[in-house]
Amino acid sequence: MKNPYKNTEIFRCIHESHRGFKNKISVYHILKEKSCFPNGCIYFHWKCKQLSKKSKCHRGFSYVGRKCTSCKDFYEEKIHNFPELQISSQEFQDFMKELRHFEDWLEEVQYKWIEFAGRVVKIKPHFRQKIYPKASFLSFCGYLIILTPAFLEWERFEDPVYAYISGKYLQQLKLGNGAEIEGMGQLGIDRGRVVMKRMKNIEVTEAGKETFWNEQKVLLSKETATEFPTQPEGCVGCEFGALVDVEYKRDHHSYPRRKLFCLKGIADFRDCYIRTEYCGMDNEAHTTADVDCTKRNNLVFS
Repeated sequence: MKNPYKNTEIFRCIHESHRGFKNKISVYHILKEKSCFPNGCIYFHWKCKQLSKKSKCHRGFSYVGRKCTSCKDFYEEKIHNFPELQISSQEFQDFMKELRHFEDWLEEVQYKWIEFAGRVVKIKPHFRQKIYPKASFLSFCGYLIILTPAFLEWERFEDPVYAYISGKYLQQLKLGNGAEIEGMGQLGIDRGRVVMKRMKNIEVTEAGKETFWNEQKVLLSKETATEFPTQPEGCVGCEFGALVDVEYKRDHHSYPRRKLFCLKGIADFRDCYIRTEYCGMDNEAHTTADVDCTKRNNLVFS
């Protein structure tokens, strides 16, 4: 079984917020988070007559914001975008059948204790960030284990399955990359990802390599981490690439997002010097140690 929510080959959207991801949008984002297919979405783009002419604002502003709405030079454009199908109508109908089958299975197992087994391919620090109008806070929340392949009850899952685990439990189990584990967990969906939010009775059936991360390294990376405006696939799979859950707190509302941080502190992924042994590639690729991980920079919207 695959996770159809994370399929980025079905839809394409030219919304300006997706430009950094080559307009490749996941099925979950289109059908579940935004519900914008087939009717699309409407938003208003604020503009200024003076700034559009590359003139200076007489009030000293460099961009259009809420304080500009009373100005005579302020105007807004109504923009209506529609997600575009990248497959034929028949292929889309077949995909929707696959999606309904997945959702029926998910309804049976979600939030229940189920048996699982899998191979640990990555262990990464798990961070959450809260951004307020005048401050932001980055918190360490344990670790994120990535299992591929994974077996959930009677189903073999080909796409990655994620699991949250505390630092204390990770140290107790002595988990590392390549370890094979089995146990019980509660399954859920986190913005399209299949996630084990609670685990218990875990047994390590095959030991793996010692993980790179420990508490001291995590605290250091928290201070030096840099944010990327895009999500290169090579960086997402890298040992030092972390997708951080972000909440924007403003106007008494919360706006969830997910950002990519480099825990190595590299400012631009195009200047990355980390060898492919940290890029989430297979064992054969690890022998080509001089290959730069930036060569795997296909962009995806997660």
